[in-house]
Amino acid sequence: MKCARPHAIRMGWKRGEKMPRTSKITREEALRAAAEIVRTEGEGALNARSLARALGCSTQPVYSLFRNMEELKNALFEEAKNAYRRFIDGFLARGGRSRYESFGMGYVKFAQEERGLFRFLFLRDCETPQALTDPFLEDILSEMMSLYRMTEEEARAFHGDMTIYSYGLAALVTTGNYAPTDEEISECFKREFYALYAYYFPKRKRFWE
Repeated sequence: MKCARPHAIRMGWKRGEKMPRTSKITREEALRAAAEIVRTEGEGALNARSLARALGCSTQPVYSLFRNMEELKNALFEEAKNAYRRFIDGFLARGGRSRYESFGMGYVKFAQEERGLFRFLFLRDCETPQALTDPFLEDILSEMMSLYRMTEEEARAFHGDMTIYSYGLAALVTTGNYAPTDEEISECFKREFYALYAYYFPKRKRFWE
């Protein structure tokens, strides 16, 4: 869909004049612009007009690409999940700590560095429990079963409790109520992990001692 640039819309076009330059707005460009609005201003600032303004066109191309705002936000949700996956992959690549700790650290760091996208993904009313849904869940469970000698049932229960703790910590961070350093985040996770390990496996030797 082609749309005129903002100055052409304001000034109009007269017979005999050269037609204003147009550009094609793609779905990918629209989603990138929408993500930037959510990232910097929050989900409440995203609407057809604000997106059109960010793209430099009228709202007509927006509604040509998406039937309504619900469709746009559903598509944006998938894009935000992809951004989260890339962030976690990058955090895992740094190394320096166990992969299980890195998953949790990455989650809280995403809340700290990408507040708008984190809130869009995890701090919103929804029909399904998005806070407990993680695209890395199967990788996490596999890591726990291998590294900590847990059954799948044990790993799911243990990680479920860790997820609730992680979500609360991330919510405090993303809302500005807690501003921990990376070392403080790591210590938070270690204390919770050790406490849960003692609860779930009281007869096992503490492998970290």
